[in-house]
Amino acid sequence: MAEAETKETREPFEKKVRKLRKDFQKNVQPVLRRHNYYLSKGERRRIKRKKAIKRIQRRERRMIRAR
Repeated sequence: MAEAETKETREPFEKKVRKLRKDFQKNVQPVLRRHNYYLSKGERRRIKRKKAIKRIQRRERRMIRAR
């Protein structure tokens, strides 16, 4: 009887741990990575712009291939 109780209580715990890990990877890890070293505002803007351009180009390439 004790085994059944521990197994039942363990499943929600495992689920919560998985949820916490996902949340950490999505919300905390990028912030930590971003603060690993100093970037000036201008440098951050340049990187952001470069990523946006790449994203747009990638989207355009996909649209062309889909035709």
